[in-house]
Amino acid sequence: MKIRNLPVLLLCCTLLAAVPPTVQGAMPKSGEIKPYRGRPTIHVNGTPMTPDIYALTHATGARWSWEEVPQHNVRNFYDIGFRLFQLDFWLSDIWPKDGSPLDVSLAQKQIRGVLDVAPDACIILRVHTDAPYWWNEANRDQCTEYADGPIQEYYKPGPPHNNEDFSIMRSLRASLASQKWKQEAGEKLVEFCKKLSQTEEGDAVIGMHISGGIYGEWHYWGFVDHDPDTGKAMTAYFRNWLRNKYGTDKKLQQAWNSAQWTLETATVPGVEERTKTQFGQFKDPKAERRVIDYIAAQQEAVVEDIEYFCRLAKESWPRPLITGVFYGYLHMTFNRQSVGGHLLVERILDCPWIDYLAAPQTYYKFSRKLGGSGMPRGIVESAALHGKLWFDEMDNGELARRVCHDAVRYLERYDADYAPVLRRSVVLPLMRGGVWYYDFGIRESLGWFDDPVYLQSIADEKALFDKQLNVPHKSEADVLYVWSQESYYYLKPQSTPISSNVIDHSIEEALRSGTVGDHIYDFDLDKVNLDQYKAVIFMNSYVLSSEQRKFIREKVAQNGRTLIYNYLTGVTDGETIGLPLTEKLSGVKLALQNATEPQTLHFTDPESEFTFKGVVEPFAVITDPQAEPLATLGGRPDVVVARKNFPTHTAVYATLPVNGTDVFRKLLRDAGCHVYNDRNDFTYVNSGIMLIHSLDGGQRTIRLRNGKELNLTLPEKSNTVLDANTGEVLLKAGRIETRRKKMKI
Repeated sequence: MKIRNLPVLLLCCTLLAAVPPTVQGAMPKSGEIKPYRGRPTIHVNGTPMTPDIYALTHATGARWSWEEVPQHNVRNFYDIGFRLFQLDFWLSDIWPKDGSPLDVSLAQKQIRGVLDVAPDACIILRVHTDAPYWWNEANRDQCTEYADGPIQEYYKPGPPHNNEDFSIMRSLRASLASQKWKQEAGEKLVEFCKKLSQTEEGDAVIGMHISGGIYGEWHYWGFVDHDPDTGKAMTAYFRNWLRNKYGTDKKLQQAWNSAQWTLETATVPGVEERTKTQFGQFKDPKAERRVIDYIAAQQEAVVEDIEYFCRLAKESWPRPLITGVFYGYLHMTFNRQSVGGHLLVERILDCPWIDYLAAPQTYYKFSRKLGGSGMPRGIVESAALHGKLWFDEMDNGELARRVCHDAVRYLERYDADYAPVLRRSVVLPLMRGGVWYYDFGIRESLGWFDDPVYLQSIADEKALFDKQLNVPHKSEADVLYVWSQESYYYLKPQSTPISSNVIDHSIEEALRSGTVGDHIYDFDLDKVNLDQYKAVIFMNSYVLSSEQRKFIREKVAQNGRTLIYNYLTGVTDGETIGLPLTEKLSGVKLALQNATEPQTLHFTDPESEFTFKGVVEPFAVITDPQAEPLATLGGRPDVVVARKNFPTHTAVYATLPVNGTDVFRKLLRDAGCHVYNDRNDFTYVNSGIMLIHSLDGGQRTIRLRNGKELNLTLPEKSNTVLDANTGEVLLKAGRIETRRKKMKI
């Protein structure tokens, strides 16, 4: 049969083939996080994918995907193999004041900007649920108010500022306890999901990162320096919360030790009440229940928001959809966890509508900079135990030096000191969970990673972890670090001599001891295989229930294991507080002492001293005659760290938090833990891969678990990635030197 107009037909076929698959009507994408090879893993249309993502940011001048520089950077990552991309989007940008239906074309355009250069991209939208500013002005009775001062009216978000600017101020923001905002924002989210999911651009969406609060991270408005929320919406929520807990005025007044308030008149505590403590840095659970109740109510209000929006997103999307949130921050939370932190992490980990948790990597300078561990801010292994993937947001590009005279004409982006920071900050989270590159650099005309050397390094890392995706997950840790969020209900919400010391400085020193540890919350102790751990360190578990104490005695303190109680572990059970509780838990006798000057922790083996930045209170010394002294109070004979042997286990009790990399190495080696590296490099091993991040470099003897010794020469300022069984180099070490390009003006 003769075919008429054959040239025209061939031309049409050629044009059709050139159209991106999403426009051709390719199968809509679905996203899930499911177990794969022993770890939570992203699946797209049933296929597992390496959890590495390139993300544009919220910043004005950098957030819109269709603009030249953002699109250029998307193309860079697409060309080296990335298929997962994240984009910010605000409901407030399309939330009409007149009540008319949502127009989702702006969201379509945002997605299309990626698909134009990455046609088979998988999109995760970071959807911000915050109310528009006009809504806040029209609903002042639904807005946050602050115990430490009035709303600062002149702090208004939006161009030329970022949408998220001023959220750490006392700005006008819808209360996170507002039921009106929650309902209306929820309606908008449902409408958004239903409309977008029916578009060609929506076919590329595999997930939504649900955001709210400060920087979308579900911190309460203003929490870093200010004290929310005394507004009408929060007060109403608090009173309803109290009704559900106590039921009658009599029970409330008994709990609060006061007849001043009823269920109808209860108010949010003020600044003085919130910051007061009666047992050193700790709140007395009986005397200060009113403040503890408010903290619990505020935390629950935020978690209810998260659960609500994530559920709506999943239920309103016609295909499987990944939902994730910023939550579970522990490290580097500005000593304000009870004011705006994430204390109900167990509830979020158990929530069926949430698939992953995320946080920027720690901002603690000694961890973040060259030579540090680059540790996450959350507790990664606990997330995995609950089937959740943990993502690190890699946003440390500001550590790179500027290499030109202004922010417009870069000669080159490469910085030999930043390159090893970049690699460490990507390899570590990919060994444990996932990572995304949050590219603020576009604000300054060039992406943080827009350099051929960086991109080649990122491509090499991706190739390694694409292979690693099919390797069964295996923890190689024999140290278990145990953490608590619940302790912050009872701690002063301000900086104290140990507040950031324990969760930032001390753990950073432990992580560079050459040993390898897993990190969990205390509520997950019964979910891990305890047999693999030689040492269990209770880093900040100041509150433990009777059930947890029983489990520690009967299951953890067994099999010759060493338990390290790092400052007053279990000093409260949530009902009472005092030394008898921690003495009974540890079996080590203590005595309270007054302290009038900052304490110095003095170890003799190894020789080490650490002086705290202020007086640690409450302060105790060890008086147990059966305990072997390990450290004393500087200049005095008082014992502050001691080891006591029991038939079933060994207890190391510290009445001042342990500090010092050499000290941790000695304690853990004595406990029988494997020391890979005797130098103070950051060394981590997981699933057959070893990462060594070294500042000084030099000769190293690395002892593998199988008995093999590696004699290495590490370059300074380097990363070495090895096969942990054979010692084979998987990613080359060292600084990558490039010649600076010359630009003629």
